[in-house]
Amino acid sequence: MGYPELLRVLEDEAAREARDLRAAAEREAIRIVEEARREARAAHDALLARERATGEARRRAAIESLALERERALLFERRRLLDDLRAEVVRRLAEAGSPELDARLLAELLPEAGEGPIEVVVDPGREDAARAALAGRPGAVVRAAPAARGGVEVVVDRRVLDDTLPARLERAWPDVEAELATLLMGEGEG
Repeated sequence: MGYPELLRVLEDEAAREARDLRAAAEREAIRIVEEARREARAAHDALLARERATGEARRRAAIESLALERERALLFERRRLLDDLRAEVVRRLAEAGSPELDARLLAELLPEAGEGPIEVVVDPGREDAARAALAGRPGAVVRAAPAARGGVEVVVDRRVLDDTLPARLERAWPDVEAELATLLMGEGEG
């Protein structure tokens, strides 16, 4: 084999190797591009999923915030209704008093007052009925309160036995308020 033939064989071999290298480079380039596309698609999908999750979390937080605000507004309104109801009851208590009620309340308080001198405070205009209810108890002084409020107050030494209707309401209010709140909370339910 001569030199020109050797050169031609070498050229053919070099051309074949160059074609093989180009083909391998093209395949590698296609693989790299496909891999980059897959990674970009995965990153895009992950970003969309994260944005969806963030949006959903914001939506849930907004709904929960609105529900909490609504619940808070309902609680404030119920508190206002209970306060208004209590104020109306206190306003009407003075009208609920009577000499008969005063006599019953005095009968409850007298054993606690003991045998010593007492002062009994009643609504204005009910002094005579209170004196009659005391049946001449020695040392008993009856006087009128500055304003009508219903019920009686007995003063023994420095101790005040307050059985006025507002005082009775004050003592009973925690239980009454709890029952009223339960009724308010339950309104509209099955």
